[in-house]
Amino acid sequence: MADTDGRVSLFRARAVLPEAGWAGRPADALAVAGGRVAAVGPFGELSGAWPDADVVDLGRRWVIPGLEDAHCHPTIAADELCHVSLSPRDQRDPRRVAAAVGRAGRSNGWVKLVGWLEERCGGAAVDRQLLDRLCPADPLVVVHANGHWGYANTAGLARMGFADDTGAVIEAEVPANGWVETGADGLATGRVFEQAMFDIMEPALARHPGRVALAGFEDRLAALRRIQRDYVSRGVTALTEALCGETGWDLLERIQAEGASPRYSALAPVGDPDLARRLAERGGPRLRLIGLKSFVDGALNGGTCLLSEPVPDGDPQQLRTAGDVARELRLADSLGLLLAVHANGDAAIDVLLRASERTGLRGRIEHGSVVRDDQVPVIRRQGWGVVPFGSYVHEHGERLADTYGRARMGRLIRHRTLVEAGVPVGGSSDYPCAGPDPWQGMWSCVTRRSREGEVLGEQERLTPVQALRLYTRGSASVRPGSGPAGTLRAGAPADFAVLDADPRRQEGLEARLGAPVAATFV
Repeated sequence: MADTDGRVSLFRARAVLPEAGWAGRPADALAVAGGRVAAVGPFGELSGAWPDADVVDLGRRWVIPGLEDAHCHPTIAADELCHVSLSPRDQRDPRRVAAAVGRAGRSNGWVKLVGWLEERCGGAAVDRQLLDRLCPADPLVVVHANGHWGYANTAGLARMGFADDTGAVIEAEVPANGWVETGADGLATGRVFEQAMFDIMEPALARHPGRVALAGFEDRLAALRRIQRDYVSRGVTALTEALCGETGWDLLERIQAEGASPRYSALAPVGDPDLARRLAERGGPRLRLIGLKSFVDGALNGGTCLLSEPVPDGDPQQLRTAGDVARELRLADSLGLLLAVHANGDAAIDVLLRASERTGLRGRIEHGSVVRDDQVPVIRRQGWGVVPFGSYVHEHGERLADTYGRARMGRLIRHRTLVEAGVPVGGSSDYPCAGPDPWQGMWSCVTRRSREGEVLGEQERLTPVQALRLYTRGSASVRPGSGPAGTLRAGAPADFAVLDADPRRQEGLEARLGAPVAATFV
């Protein structure tokens, strides 16, 4: 039991699980004082220790530590909710796309469509000519669901200075670590990658934030409120905003001030250490800068990640060398921050491991989607944490299998291999690249079943207990300074979720799919 000051509240339930895999003596009560866990144990024992405590009877329910999404983008998702997102069926129909363009508002002068997956529309390739027909006058950007590439019409390319009004690329204006694709005629196809895409759609990374296709602050704030309610309704008590600039931080500060909020951690872009210093000073106990964000390669969903065995029709992209990452590791260390590095492919992970060997420093691997067997013990020895996609096998499994081949699916998103090797592993949605529901993420990890019902990479399945630990103690373990967070042990933050079914059983996970929890306490 922890020492307590002030009023104690006792929460009584069918079962209280201090940790996902709890195997100790049964507990049916949780004592809370001053926002911290004072004790977990039998109700009779705790009520005897605190006879004057307020008692909250939660009925025949289960209490678990609050869930944590270790890598998501709620501020980017808030902006996307302000724009038109078309279903894949709609994306294949030019008439529906044209109608969407017609009803779309204007964000800083741009027409913006989000969540794009298809590469063809009405049988034709999505290119500058098609987009010019759909939107001849205004700048138009179509953002791929992975956020790493997309398409722009001629007016959009011209607004950014990437091309003139004939489609001729102006190379001097194309950013380093960014690409504007050209066709056989030497003109822009309309497809832009990485930094060129970020310049259009993400103010945290853009070289000219005033040009970004971004909705107004109040609209984004209203959307963030909806996102936050959805997270809390699923039992989520903590989030890591995995790319946060000044505009995103302003949103998070505002929503924190409104109360009833999860705890937020954030990663600032590695290229702006002055911004990181400012945000660290503005932080507090419920909104905290924990690290810097860097990128080594492209996206898993789209075939632009860096692989030692490239895939057919892939377009691998290397954005940093081992020397670059070594300098960034030293920078983050000098600021007292974590370096979180976006690295999907195994060749990208090699870049990180070489950087760590040079510096003796390590950080966090964001995604780590393709990991070779020989890399696993090195990742553990060097001390990297890994934050793989939680629900990608379910949400994008067929697309991934078509891109990488079914034989390789056993080496994609290797939760079980990493967990059983003793590597710190967190649970992540990467929302809005996939849905935010952590229970869907756990279900995907446990079943490895795609939307179409195919099991992909069966050997990487987790047990329900392992999946629950991934989104509780696992996520806390890859966040600096988490202490006992992710548990309900004495001294931990009193963040917990109340469930109507036992989440350690597969049927308990099934009961959670698409359904809110009974209650969430932060």
